[in-house]
Order: sequence, then C-alpha cells, then structure tokens
Amino acid sequence: MQTLIVLVLMAISSAVMAADFYVAPGGQGAGDGSRGRPFATLEQSRDAIRALKSAGALPVGGVTVWLQPGIHVRSQAFELNAGDSGTATAPIVYRAAVGSEVRLHAGRQVKPTDFTAVVNPALVKRLDPAARGKLVQLNLAALGVAHCGPYPKVFNNGGGIIELYFNDQNMPLSRWPNQDSTTMEKVLDKGDWSNGPTRHGGVFIAREDRLARWPVDKGVWLEGYWRVPWEPQTVLVKSINAANREITFAEPVNAGIGSKYAKAGEKGDGKEPWCAVNLLEEIDQPGEWCIDFNSKTLFFWPPGDLSRANIYVSDLDQPLIILKEVSHVTLRGFVVEGGMNNGVEISGGASNLVAGCTFRNLAGSGVTVRGGLGHAVRSSDFYMLGHGGIYLSGGDRKTLTPAGHVAENNHLHHLGLRKKTYAAGIHIGAYGGTDAVGCRAAHNLIHDLPHAGVLYGGNDHLLEYNEVYRVVLTSGDMGAFYTYNDWTSQGNLVRYNFVHDSPRANAFYMDDGDSGDTIYGNVVYRLFYGPFIGGGHENMIMNNLIIETERAIHFDSRGVSRGYATNKNLTTRLLAAKVQEPPWSTRYPLLPKLLTARRDLPLENFITNNVTVRCKQTLHLSGKKEELQYSTVRDNLDLGTEDPSFVDAARLNFQLKSDSLIYKKLGSFKPVPFEQIGLQRDEYRTSIPPRTSGQSEDGKRGGVFDSNTDLQQSNKPVRNK
Repeated sequence: MQTLIVLVLMAISSAVMAADFYVAPGGQGAGDGSRGRPFATLEQSRDAIRALKSAGALPVGGVTVWLQPGIHVRSQAFELNAGDSGTATAPIVYRAAVGSEVRLHAGRQVKPTDFTAVVNPALVKRLDPAARGKLVQLNLAALGVAHCGPYPKVFNNGGGIIELYFNDQNMPLSRWPNQDSTTMEKVLDKGDWSNGPTRHGGVFIAREDRLARWPVDKGVWLEGYWRVPWEPQTVLVKSINAANREITFAEPVNAGIGSKYAKAGEKGDGKEPWCAVNLLEEIDQPGEWCIDFNSKTLFFWPPGDLSRANIYVSDLDQPLIILKEVSHVTLRGFVVEGGMNNGVEISGGASNLVAGCTFRNLAGSGVTVRGGLGHAVRSSDFYMLGHGGIYLSGGDRKTLTPAGHVAENNHLHHLGLRKKTYAAGIHIGAYGGTDAVGCRAAHNLIHDLPHAGVLYGGNDHLLEYNEVYRVVLTSGDMGAFYTYNDWTSQGNLVRYNFVHDSPRANAFYMDDGDSGDTIYGNVVYRLFYGPFIGGGHENMIMNNLIIETERAIHFDSRGVSRGYATNKNLTTRLLAAKVQEPPWSTRYPLLPKLLTARRDLPLENFITNNVTVRCKQTLHLSGKKEELQYSTVRDNLDLGTEDPSFVDAARLNFQLKSDSLIYKKLGSFKPVPFEQIGLQRDEYRTSIPPRTSGQSEDGKRGGVFDSNTDLQQSNKPVRNK
C-alpha cells in the first residue's frame, strides 16, 4: 500500500503529464513500477492505476503500462472491469516496449527431461514400424495437466484436450490418413438420433483393412463430414468388425450418417470423407502426437532435437485478457498465445482498441467483442487458432442503433484447426446467439481456411476493401462471404472486395432467403460461383467484375419449393422486427410488403451492370420463369475471351486500364478502386506480404482439414510497436 501511495503522489505532482508504469518478466514483486524497478505482473500495474484513481483522477494524457521484452507467463486471465476504464482524453494503454517481442503466454512449460523413451514391449508392438525407437512419452497426470481427456462421444470443436507446441509450432495430432481423407464404402445403418429407447449410432463399411489395428477398448474416434459438407463431427467408435471392415458408432450424429445428397433410397454416396484421430498406432511421422486417455500419457515423435527444444502444452481454459464494461483501454503490440480459450474477450463498454497484436497458438478464437460501442481491432495478425479470428456483435436491432465496431487491416489465416466450420476469419453477428448492427470490416487479408472467410448477419454492416482467398478448402456449400436465412438482415453493403482462388467456394453467398444486401464493385477470380442469391428479396448485384469463375452469378426461386412462406425461422424474425413501424418501415420499405405478399417468391432483386470474363457460365438461373419474373436481370456484359486490359493479371492486379474494352462496351461500369484493396501500412503495421494465388496443399485435398503442416513462415510479423 505504501508503494501505491507514493505512486499516487508522484502522479498528482505531475498532473499535466501522462503516467508510465513498467512490467517485466521476472520483475520485482515489491517493485514500484518504474523502469528501474518494474512490476512483476499486469495485476500490479492495474492496481497502481486504481490507486491513482482513488487518489483523485487519471493524469492528463492517461496512463501507459509498458510491457518489457520477454515472456510474461499467465496462469489466469487478466481481468479489467468498469472501474479500470480510461477516458477519451486520458486513455489507459497496455503496450509492448518499442521494437521488442512481448509475449503473453498461457502455456504450461514442459522440460525435455520430463519425457521418457517408449520402451514397454506392449506399447512398442502397437507402433507403426516407422515410429519405433522415435517416440517419447509424457506423464500428464504427474505434471498436473488438467485437460487430457477423454473426448466426448460426439464433438466438433477439438474435444477439450490440450494442444502441444514444439519451438512455438503447433504439433499435429495423430491421424490417418495423414493428409487426405478416406471415404465410407457403404452405409449399413444411418443410426437413430431420437432420444427414445431405440437411439443408436450409425454403421458403415470402411474401404481399408487398416482399422484392424485400432484398439476400441482404448478409445477410437473418427472425424468426418458424415452427412453434409458443412457439419463435421468426431464420433466415438463402439465396435469394429475387422473381418468385414464394419464400424459401429457409440452415438448417432444429427440426421444420421450418409450423404444428404445421395440418390433416393440410398443411405450414402460413398464420398463422405473421414479420418481417424488421436491413435498411437497412427503416429507415423515427426511432429505427431496423441494422448492415451486411460493412463493420461502423451506420446510424441519430436520433429527436432528434444533436448534443446522449447515445449509447452495449452492447459489454461480461460481467456488471457477479459474486459468487462471497460472503456478507452488500448491493448497494443504484444503476442497473445498458448491458451485453450480465446485471446481477448470484450463485453460492453466503449472505445476499446486492440492494435498491432499477434494472436497465435490458441485453441479458441483471437478477439471476441460482445455488446458495447465503438470497439476496434486493427492491424493485428491471427493464425494457428483452433476456432476463428475476430467476432463482433452489438448494437440494437429493435432500434437499428449501430454498434460501430471495426475490424480493420488485420491478417487472418490458418484458422479453424479444431472447429473446422463456422470458424471464420471475421464473424459479424453470425452464429453466436447475438445480433449485430452497424459494424465495419475493411482492408483485411483472409486466407487458408477450411470454411468461410467472413460470416455476417444483422443490419447495416459495411464490408469493404478486403482480400479473401483459399477459403472453403475442405468443407462445401459455403461462401467466402456468407450470410444466411433472414429476410430482416437488411442494409449490408459488400463492396470493393477481391475474392480469388477458392474453387470450392461461392464468392458472396446469400443463402436460404437472406435479403437486402448490396454486392457492389467487387472482383471475383477463379471461384465456383460469384454472387449467389438463394431465394431472397431485394439483393442488389451491381458493377462486379467476375473472371474465370465456373458460374459467374446465381439466382434462384428456392423459396417456392422449400416453403419459405411458412418457414419458421424466416417468419419469426419478420414478425419480431416490427417491420410496419419506424425505423424498420422507413429504412427497409420492402419488409412491410412481405407480411401480405408472396414471400416465397424472390422479390425485387436486381442483377445489373456486371462484367464477366472467361467464365464457363455467366448467369445460372434455377426456378420457373414465372417465379423469377419479379426480379430484374439486365445490362450485364459478358466479355467472353476478349482482352479486358488489366494492368497486370499475372500478378493478380485486376485494375482496368483507362482504355479497357469494358468501358467502351458498358459505359455505365464504374472503375473498381482495386489498388486500395487489402492490407495497408499504418503506425501498427509496417510491412505487407506480397499478393499470392494458387492452391495450397490444403486446396489439393478433398477431406478433413488439418493445416498444421501447411503453415510455413509468417510467424514473425514486422511491427512498429
């Protein structure tokens, strides 16, 4: 307390100055927070700021807490509440020392000497021949590691076990096949997913004899897209009949195994991808590991010199940083890593900023924002995360009051390592149980994801100047930008984005009735579909440039065949929004009409002034002519194989030259500000990776996603801290 009083007096005596505190790894427990005697923990700096407030007020200019170089080990969340807020003129900043690497690290360190060789004959016999003499084992129970299984019977998010890191690289959990997937030969029984007495798991015939090696008594889990390409599940095996390659699950999956798209009367199509995970028998290459849940033992094939390695496991199940009802706090310039949960969680409050940070090696997501006003995530890097990158929600849909949250100039890649669908680079009010109004995502670079690049729902969002590529690598029926099943999700403007090299993806996917979006001035290159209207209303597809895409633009009347007039999800949201009253009735005048109109028909969509170049099909329509007649398709230009005069297509510069044939043939087409798309240099980001294209190794696979082996070197972002 005496130390805090001294600090308060020092701050008061220099009220016109900003206050500075210092925190260093291994700092003095009794330090005063000065540069020479730094605090040892963030909590000490937080308490010192509280003491400043209790003595009077924050100094003019605010407070900066300087984190000194090195690894700041975290064994619990660093929490700030409303009382820890700054003000607009006196913000509180937690930031890394300039020009240094500062790491907030939640991993549990493991010494090389904690490992022992695998010499038990019974264990050695189970190993792949290539792994014999190479594996080591680790007693997790003896180290006090909490999250070492077992898995749930069915899961889709990593199963709640630790991650293993070797020299800061995420090590791949053992699996078979190593990269590709196998498929079911035949489904014998889809399973019964009811809650009645007949509930049971599915049964199928595998294609390979390898399953005879797998010990069901020790736990065998299979991960696969058992029914649809957007819902992977990992399921416990009940029994294996090696003689006829028959596998029976211990639990059913939703709607049963066997492709939804199989022919009538068939239980599958033989193309459903799956793999086996976490098996000792399938460790057959350096880096792979597994856990024996019965003995709490980790088995590992080190990819390098174990004696000199830095090894840790993620065992902290809290977020590293939590801001509850906090305002005017900045987190700047440090690395957040090593936890089993999210990196930063912000709820409520206003005007907080996360800038120039790196989020990596987390089993959860990077930054989540729920509620509040005007929070921003800027110029930060996100990679090797178990879930998604940035989640934004907030605002008030009843009054259409915007949240004003921003995700800007971030680099997000190699996400969804454990939750392989609905773990996008950026989520805005989608699939999280909360709404969003008036958020912005701009100048982000998003790539190498198993599922969507951007998921969004809600109202009045601005998604602009983003570059998205190599997405939807292993899932299906998904968009680079994706929104879903809501007539009232209106007013979203998606403009000036560059989406490329994602042949399994639709560029802008307004699925199952989603309505009221404007897709304007975007560039699409080498996708399956470009803009895609799935039966919704009042979507505007205008002034887009679509190049070498399988089907350039899609528009359908699925609402008729799928009964959208009485669809529970769609009608419930329509009625709940009070669309006959302001602000809804004035902001979105079509919505009141849907109360009495044929809302199963796609009404008042406009597809106009778009240009297609070297696309196999320029306009893909699905539905009867009389069902599509209430929307407008006109004044689009198909250039075919004619030269549009790009500045440098070989280097993915699709800016049009001033004498482009497009301007001559379609005079109403407006230039796309292509040179402004993507990452920008600013005070937090001083270097930008070169634009790249083509298919990664992931893109060549057809199965279950595992990008651990694909990330090479983007792990050292250059920062101006």
